[in-house]
Amino acid sequence: MIPSLARSWIVWACAALFFCYQFLLRVSPSVMTHELMTDLHVDACTLGLLSSFYFYGYAGFQLPVGSLLDKFGPRRLLVCAALTCTGGSFLFASADTVLMASISRFLIGAGSAFGFLSCMKLGTLWFPPQHISIIVGFTLLLGTAGGMSGSYPMSFLVDAFGWREAIWLTALGGTFIALLAAFIVRDHPPKILENYINQHHAIGSPKLSLWKGLIIIIQKPQTWLLAIYGFMMYVPIAGFADMWGVPFLTQVHHMDKQSASLATTLLYLGVGLGTPLFAFLSDYLKRFKVALFCASLGALCAFAIIIYSPILTPSFAIVVLFFSGLMMGGQFMAFSVVCEINPLSVSGMASGFQNLVSMTSGILLQPLIGWLLDLFWESATENGIRLYSPAAYQMALTSLIIALVLATLAVIFIKEAYPERE
Repeated sequence: MIPSLARSWIVWACAALFFCYQFLLRVSPSVMTHELMTDLHVDACTLGLLSSFYFYGYAGFQLPVGSLLDKFGPRRLLVCAALTCTGGSFLFASADTVLMASISRFLIGAGSAFGFLSCMKLGTLWFPPQHISIIVGFTLLLGTAGGMSGSYPMSFLVDAFGWREAIWLTALGGTFIALLAAFIVRDHPPKILENYINQHHAIGSPKLSLWKGLIIIIQKPQTWLLAIYGFMMYVPIAGFADMWGVPFLTQVHHMDKQSASLATTLLYLGVGLGTPLFAFLSDYLKRFKVALFCASLGALCAFAIIIYSPILTPSFAIVVLFFSGLMMGGQFMAFSVVCEINPLSVSGMASGFQNLVSMTSGILLQPLIGWLLDLFWESATENGIRLYSPAAYQMALTSLIIALVLATLAVIFIKEAYPERE
């Protein structure tokens, strides 16, 4: 009989709230691209590079964060991470140079690196293994609520108060979350629950050093296939939803900024709803691989419509982007597979490795899309800011289509890893 999980859900919710908060900070530049290009005097490539510094901090800290969570536990690290995000946000709101803005985005990314991994670590420590796919689903549901807040609502804050004041207001949330984590989160569950979890994990909890644990993780070909899949599937989120989606919809399909930000907001809503939906589907079919394949193929079809459709009404764009979000929610079942095929004692590091490779897509794709836009720019400007043609956007965003095709092909070689146990 499974012990009560009531307290487990409360502890996990604190980490999930931080994940929601850092998601808001991550996507907020997407609704202030024009303001940032004007105030900082940058082109699309430079803006993409500036924004991608978040991912340098985020991806660069994934393995260290994973090993730190395995060694020291999530509580103190969550407090420090929330305060780091707050400090980085205050610095970003005050930035008047590209260098200062880049440093602040790096700090926000470094603090945010603890968000998803803390949820995964607390999930593996406080919940039986058969609940992990559901934990992944609900974590992403709350996380994408932050993405939604950083898009549509944030666009109103930016228009009403200015981008600097909007960042100042949102920065305060990190202090509240730090206090919440300090008082509620604990590193270990009650002994009876801890014993139950250790007895039911597929590989158990052997004590492994940092390097031995890392070697076990990276020596598995399936780890690399899942990481490649995660990278390719995260390209539309990092390249489109987080950065270039709003300007694409406003310039190519002539939507106003609020409608465009609503469309990307509903993409995040789709991801948030799709993740638990695919988790339940995986549990019903007792197959992870079905979720991974449906996710990549569905997202590929949806983004082909978004990018190449000559006529796209606002209402139809919203529907298609919501559907694409639902499909992309399935990709996060890869984290369930990674946790399943690796020892419990290095679950944080295994999740960190998966997240590291996935989030590297933001480092590469945000500046790459900006560079491609500048490459196909046709000399049109407005108030000194470059305007990009529909053809330039389509050429630049074809990189998303290529990534989704590769993700679909990768699923063919991923082995099923659904746990065969009660």
